[in-house]
Parts: sequence; structure tokens; C-alpha cells
Amino acid sequence: MFGRQAITARSHHGFTLMELTVVLGVIVTLALVLMPSIGNFINDSRSARARSDCQTIASAIVQFYRDNGFFPSWKLAQKGDPGLPQNRVQLLVSPGNVALEDQPSLWTTGVAGLLSEQLMTDVPGYSRRAPTSQFGWNGPYLSSGISADPWGNRYIVNIDLIDTSATGNGGGVKAAVWVLSAGHNGIIETPFGQSILSAALVNDDIGVRLQ
Repeated sequence: MFGRQAITARSHHGFTLMELTVVLGVIVTLALVLMPSIGNFINDSRSARARSDCQTIASAIVQFYRDNGFFPSWKLAQKGDPGLPQNRVQLLVSPGNVALEDQPSLWTTGVAGLLSEQLMTDVPGYSRRAPTSQFGWNGPYLSSGISADPWGNRYIVNIDLIDTSATGNGGGVKAAVWVLSAGHNGIIETPFGQSILSAALVNDDIGVRLQ
């Protein structure tokens, strides 16, 4: 009888301060334990998306080359052919913020053209593919628009270094061409003009090599 009355009385008063303190302590502890795992999961998901985006852009550029016989590197085409040297761009970029660099290079200071203008809308004015022609712009080469990377920075391609000759211009070693994201720290750490013999991504940079 007395036991039931005690239980009923306690249920009316709710939790004690000590019980609430214990519960809150457990919740805070679990949050502290789980936060690094959640953060790592988010970063891993963003990195996976950036790698996928870089691969998609690289595949679109390769298909552009197969259709046209040259890479998308010009602000203005001349009668459908690659433009004059002064019309060549050094970089192709997506929308987004310009990433940082410890030592500024052409990654951030080069003449840039938009990937979307080359791969989606043919702003330079390349000749279009016709039933009687072997080559010609036959895009769009992407099914949707190109956005910034998961950290808000632009994807970037050092397209000026592309070299389709058999041995490299002047017989020298070719330089690596990347579709690149600066990664979660927002700093480009991969050198602009790496030799293809030793090319590698640096630190958390994410990319796909075209050359």
C-alpha cells in the first residue's frame, strides 16, 4: 500500500535534479564521442563527391577531344578551328570561389575560361558536327550544369599544359594536366607544372589526371 503511494507521489514530482544531471551528462558524452565520426563522415562524403565531379568533368573533356580533334582551350574559335594563340585560355574553371595558394601560381592567376561555355553551350563558336563531317562540336557534354566543389571553391583544369604531340613540344617531358579541387582546406598544394614522370596530388587536393 505504502509502496504504491510512494511510486505515485514520485511520478507526480518528475525527475530529480540529480537524475537530470546524469541524463544530460550521458547525452553530452555521446555527442562528444560521435562528433568526430560525424565530421569524418561528412568530409568523406564531400571528398567522394569531389572525386566523382572531377571524373565527370575529365570524361566530358575527353569526349570533346574525340569529337573535335582538339581540346577545349579557346575563348574564340576561328572558323570552327582552334583559335589564335592570344585567344587561348590557361585554365578552365567551374563557378565557385578562387582557392588559396601558399605561393601564387597560374592555378589562381592564369587566364580562365568557363567549363560550361566549352562543354555545355559552345560559346567560342566551334563548328558543329554535321552528317557529312568527321569532327565538330556535338555537345552538351555534361547532363547538368557544373557547380562549385563541396567546399564552395571552383574546380579547375590547367588546360594550357595539354600537349597532344607524340613526344612533347620541343622533345621535352610533358606536364601533368589535372581536373582539380583544392579539397577541404581550400588551398591548392599540387604544383601547376608537374612533370608527368612524377606527378602526384599533394595533401588533400582531389583530382583526375588528363595527361
